[in-house]
Amino acid sequence: MFQLIIIDSYSLTNLDYHFYTGTNSEGKISSDQGFHGMDSAMLSIYKDKSTSKIYIDFEDPLTLQDLESLSMWTLPLSGGGNIRFEIYLDGGLEIFSARKSLSDMQYSQWNELDGFDLEYEGYDSLEAIKQAFGERNIEKIWITLTRENDSDTTAFFDYINIGGEIISFEPLEGEDVKDGPSSASAGGLITYTITYGNNMLEPVDVVVRDDYDPATIFISAYPPPDHGTIDTWTFHNLAPGAHGQITIKVRSTKPTAKASISGSVSGQGFSKVERMLSTERKSTSVTNTVSISAGEFNFSQSVSTTIRPIIGSVLQYGEHGTGKYRAEEKLKYSQTSISLDRSIQASRSPALISLANNRSMSLVGGWSGNLRAENDYRDILWSDRYHEAKRLNLSYKASLTKSLTTLETAASFEGLAERSALWPAGFAETYLAGDFNLTGKNRWRWSNKSISPDKGWLECCPPEQK
Repeated sequence: MFQLIIIDSYSLTNLDYHFYTGTNSEGKISSDQGFHGMDSAMLSIYKDKSTSKIYIDFEDPLTLQDLESLSMWTLPLSGGGNIRFEIYLDGGLEIFSARKSLSDMQYSQWNELDGFDLEYEGYDSLEAIKQAFGERNIEKIWITLTRENDSDTTAFFDYINIGGEIISFEPLEGEDVKDGPSSASAGGLITYTITYGNNMLEPVDVVVRDDYDPATIFISAYPPPDHGTIDTWTFHNLAPGAHGQITIKVRSTKPTAKASISGSVSGQGFSKVERMLSTERKSTSVTNTVSISAGEFNFSQSVSTTIRPIIGSVLQYGEHGTGKYRAEEKLKYSQTSISLDRSIQASRSPALISLANNRSMSLVGGWSGNLRAENDYRDILWSDRYHEAKRLNLSYKASLTKSLTTLETAASFEGLAERSALWPAGFAETYLAGDFNLTGKNRWRWSNKSISPDKGWLECCPPEQK
């Protein structure tokens, strides 16, 4: 059986381990001996009454039944002593212990040790322990090496299998099978890492396939994928205990747009115009999925990365009413800027609306209009609104970019008006009722990338009004 990962885990092992090292003992990962892969755990004791330990914790508790599958390989190298297992149960401080003497093993060679070989202290068998503790789960296990005579004692441990989860003390076995960033910018690079390994006791062929999100573009990978592909890697005869990683770089797609539009319209009757342009984009998500197979074994895991929203500019404008109407406009738009040059002339008069059965009705509506220019990148907002106007003649030029934001307006109207401007250094509002001619010019330029107590972020020319 090829076992790359436990299904409910995200890494090559769901077991967390660490060593205890005392003044007269040592515990570490060593490359001097290896049963499964290049590395193993080495425990050494240099003085009486000292111990050396491997602490094993479980992300998800194991059942007592899993002790039946407990196995590991041990290589006693020198000295005499015992291997002691301390098994901690959930819901309290209860533990029970088991032991195995090094004298029962062959020195300088690997010995297989399983749960049935252990001598459980205070119990006749593993079955008696299950009857005594019932449905209790195992939270952690300590594997302790003890010393029995005056000689220094050293033993190696490898390929610890508990409940189907394996520790072979290889550097990459604790890594996530699929790892990637939680967020990225639109159009930015995203780096994924795939970790694979062979926990079988024989060489196997491992095939890794990566499924890229349609909203990403493959850039590069190391090691390179199989010839003629960008998403498949085949590792032939992967040795027992061998692990490796694949690093993949993709780029998220960034919305692109470019347009230049001009036109005019004129007529008499009922008119309604609404426009909205935006360089902003909402947050999205891209998902990358890896599938790993070896023989009959198949496993897949996904990583989702949030593409951060794009902050930009929004331009809204429009008008509606009855009577004579004429409008001209020129518009340029890209993914980073909006510019508009527009003028309208409108006067109120009745409009005849045709109904069913050859009937008609007269509709009279005052003119309303609005312009809203918002640069969220620089926290700038203009808003002009007109209501119940008998006459509404407007012209405005707007440019919204990251570094320069301008608005020029000229208005001649008879009715109601509300004008407001908001920028990081101030706020202005104007309310009008009557017959007015207005002009305004606003200009904000990004002048400093750092905050200045004196000038602030922006240079601002306040609106002029006549």
